[in-house]
Amino acid sequence: MTSSQKTHLRPEIKHVLETLRTAIKVLGYSVRDIEKQLGYSQGYLSRVFSGAIELKVEHVVDIALALKMAPEEILAFVYPHLKDPPSQAAWELWQRVGGKAPTGTFRIRKMSDEEAAEERMERALRRALGRIFADITRTVNENVLVEFADLEVAEEDED
Repeated sequence: MTSSQKTHLRPEIKHVLETLRTAIKVLGYSVRDIEKQLGYSQGYLSRVFSGAIELKVEHVVDIALALKMAPEEILAFVYPHLKDPPSQAAWELWQRVGGKAPTGTFRIRKMSDEEAAEERMERALRRALGRIFADITRTVNENVLVEFADLEVAEEDED
């Protein structure tokens, strides 16, 4: 890893690292507590969190287990909001394995029923607006093509 990579973490990686560090603190541990529990040398996780050592899936799993959590629970804490609707690739993957792509929000973080309802309404509104704008775009594009075709026919008639 070059020194420029150490100082500039991709936003996705930075988010994971910050969320893992938050989970450690919120559950009453220090980074050093987790290092001791995992048998890591002192400062190892601090170097991971700073970007000096590349974050690996093994780190995420180890930290989850040290926090007495299942790996899927820590991942749900890192990414509590699932893409809705799912990407084409996720939809296709789940279709091929005989399932349905999960969507929505994990309610791991303390959230009132009102906040959860508001998030559901926002997602529904985003989906509806996405469909409306897609329909508008499709209609505009169709009209442009028709106008262009009419223009070509008119030019041919002039020749």
